[in-house]
Amino acid sequence: MKELKLILILLTAPIAIVFALSVLRADYALYTQVRDFGETGAAVVDRIADTSFAGIPGRGQTLTYTLELPGHAEIVGAAHMSRTVAQRYSAGQEIQIVYAASDPRLTALSVEHAWRAFVSDVAIFAAYAAVLALTIALIRTGPRKRDWLARAVAR
Repeated sequence: MKELKLILILLTAPIAIVFALSVLRADYALYTQVRDFGETGAAVVDRIADTSFAGIPGRGQTLTYTLELPGHAEIVGAAHMSRTVAQRYSAGQEIQIVYAASDPRLTALSVEHAWRAFVSDVAIFAAYAAVLALTIALIRTGPRKRDWLARAVAR
């Protein structure tokens, strides 16, 4: 059973890595765009909802807001935050956000908030990479490495 779990981790690793790198790339692009070309704008809070993943409630909340810019359609953005920070906001409240002048669809509550989102994703990716490295190390140093690896390849 242990061997099957290790094989499953290794088989899903490329998909997880591609997904994680795409999220990191998008978060870094958002951060650099709002840092380099950011302009402030007034947005209206649409709602604040509990975060969830696959129907399981999370710890934080998601603040959804709408930004109206002349010449652009309404731009809807969202920010994840802790419950204590989310208590500062209410539906209908006007808030200041930052958006990229080069692409107004790239929005964040602030440049600092965009940076923190990127750093938290880097930490999650680093933890996953550590688990993956440990899995590979366990496979390489296992006493029956050749036996179960040969059976897995033969299937």
